[in-house]
Amino acid sequence: MAIQETTAALADPLRRRVLDLLEQGGMEAGRLAEKLGMTPSKLSYHLRKLKEADLIVGHKQGTRVIYELNLSVLDSTIQWLYRLRTSASDKRSLPEPQTVNKETGATAVSES
Repeated sequence: MAIQETTAALADPLRRRVLDLLEQGGMEAGRLAEKLGMTPSKLSYHLRKLKEADLIVGHKQGTRVIYELNLSVLDSTIQWLYRLRTSASDKRSLPEPQTVNKETGATAVSES
């Protein structure tokens, strides 16, 4: 799954609350809606967005659908964020280029 879909799904605070609840274990939509204080129809929109981003999966148990976390898709997002973060940190920690004045021997930061 693309990083864009994952981050878009995670951008909504209600969807993050759904993920927090599912961290405790699988749950059906009615129970999730009850815990979130919302109607199942309003919750279904957010569940659909989380499913589209592959952050949750639904398993049928008889007539019920139990939703569970599927956080393996976060791996590529975490790797991208980590690479971005470490790359930015590495660039900031590099010493600025310096030049040596041939006449005085003094060093100065180069302006590039």
